[in-house]
Amino acid sequence: MAIPIGIEGRISNSEHHSHVVVVQDDTGNTGGFLIFESWAGSDGPNPSGAFDSWVESISALEQFFAESGWVVQWKS
Repeated sequence: MAIPIGIEGRISNSEHHSHVVVVQDDTGNTGGFLIFESWAGSDGPNPSGAFDSWVESISALEQFFAESGWVVQWKS
């Protein structure tokens, strides 16, 4: 499964109507990838109220998405 980096995706099977996710390559700083997710009214600590997770590799990123069960519609 190829997960786009830097592209917003809408999580269509979320309980939050406007749930979106973006993966950022942070290998230059932390050696891994940041996963930002937010929705209308989310109150996370990041810009736009986003919450974040971190994984150490592409394989861990793929596993994160597989375990999440998210159905993501990526913007083109």
